[in-house]
Amino acid sequence: MVLNERIQADKLLVAVNMLKVIAHPVRLAIVDLLTENKRMTVLEIQEALHLEQAIASQQITLMEDKGVLISEKVSRNKYVSLRFPKMKNIVNCLENCCNDL
Repeated sequence: MVLNERIQADKLLVAVNMLKVIAHPVRLAIVDLLTENKRMTVLEIQEALHLEQAIASQQITLMEDKGVLISEKVSRNKYVSLRFPKMKNIVNCLENCCNDL
């Protein structure tokens, strides 16, 4: 059975769009960071990846809009986490493939 027979077309489109979003070095680094830390503030992500505030916020907002991240505002802090923690498997697969090059 082929992929589009195993997954509904609308769900497959969502998955494709999420993959397109994380196909960027900064956004992939954010996914990797969140697989290890589960939930972080925007500032923590910014500092961990040595990003400018505007770049971190822009990338995180894009990832939220495309359904990769979810966020929660607590007091003055915005916490983000992966919507689908199993995205860790994508990071592991990429790491293994790159190590095989």
